[in-house]
Amino acid sequence: MKRPEPVCKATKIHRITGEWLPQSFADCLDELGALKRIAVGAGALLLYRGHANRKWRLDSTLVRTFKAKLLDMAPTDGFAEHLRQSADLNAMLSSLLLLKFGSLAGPSAELLSAEAEHGVDPWFELMKRFQQYPTEDMQVLKGTNLLDWSRSSDVALYFANERRESAGALFVCDATATGKTLQVVPVAEILAKVRERLMKELPNGSPLLFSPKRQIAYRRAKNQEAVYFAQMELRQDLLELWRLQERGMPGEVIVVKIVLPVGSQQQCAAYLESKGVDESFIYPD
Repeated sequence: MKRPEPVCKATKIHRITGEWLPQSFADCLDELGALKRIAVGAGALLLYRGHANRKWRLDSTLVRTFKAKLLDMAPTDGFAEHLRQSADLNAMLSSLLLLKFGSLAGPSAELLSAEAEHGVDPWFELMKRFQQYPTEDMQVLKGTNLLDWSRSSDVALYFANERRESAGALFVCDATATGKTLQVVPVAEILAKVRERLMKELPNGSPLLFSPKRQIAYRRAKNQEAVYFAQMELRQDLLELWRLQERGMPGEVIVVKIVLPVGSQQQCAAYLESKGVDESFIYPD
C-alpha cells in the first residue's frame, strides 16, 4: 500500500515512532475509514490488531512469557541492539519454542484423527486452540509464537478498548505488502526448518501468515474473524521487522499504528455497542 497520510488536520504523526495520533475517537474512525478506501483502490488486504496499552509490543504470548520468566522484562521492553544480534539469544528462544512444541506439548489423538479424516493441520490447531482458549495451556511456558489478527477492524477495536486505562493502539497491516508470507506447508515442517536453521545459527526469517482453508470451526474464532501471524524471528517484534522491511520499499507501508487517545474509552465502547460487538459476541462460548 502506498504510504498514506492522515486525513484529519488534527492528526499528527509521531516523528520518532511513526504512530498516528488522532485527537479524538471520531478522528480515529475517520482515519480508519480513509485507510480502508485506499486499500480497496489498491487491492490491499487489511488485517487489524488492537492493544489496550499503546506501549505493548507486537510480541507473541510465548515471547512475552520468555521475557517475563527468564529475563524479568516487561511487555513494553525490547531487546537491546547487541542482544538482537546475538546468536546465543536466537538459539535460546528457538530452543524454547521447539522444547514446548515438540517435547512438552503436542497434538492430541483427536487432532491427529482430524488430520487423517479432514486434512487439518494438527499442530496449527493445537496452537490456535491455545490462542483462543489460553486457560487450556497448562505449560509453564504459556502461549505460542502466533499473534491473533482479525479481518474486522471492529473486533480489533474491541481488544484495543478492553479494560483500557490509558492510550490504546490499533494496528492496521496490509497483508499483501508483507510479501509471500501466506503459509501452505504444515506447521510441523516449519518447526523442522526452525530446528535446521538453529543448527546452522541462522535467523528464522519474516513473520508468516496462517489462514488455512481447512480448520476446525470454533465460534469464537469465527466471530473474531481471526487470522494469525507467526513470529518467527523471536528477538524482534513484528513492528520492528516490518519497519525494517519497509526500508526496502520506498513510498510504501506495511503497517500503520493508530493511537486511541486517552479518555476515548466511552466513545469507543458506545460505537462498538452500536455495532453489536460486545463481550458476548467476542467470547460466545
